[in-house]
Amino acid sequence: MSTPTSHVLKELTEFKKEYVNQYFQFTEGQKVRYAELLNKRREIVKNWHDNDQVISSSKPAKKEVK
Repeated sequence: MSTPTSHVLKELTEFKKEYVNQYFQFTEGQKVRYAELLNKRREIVKNWHDNDQVISSSKPAKKEVK
């Protein structure tokens, strides 16, 4: 991965703010860059899941009632 995760998230957040400020419209260049960043983010998260670096919730313990 050439771009650190924090940079991808930061840039995605900036794009979301621009989207609101531009009356909920992206330019064509912004659409392309946003799609690239979104795919890169998805790859990063998929990699975390594949390498068991994500904590998943366990099943709640069942209490036996006597």
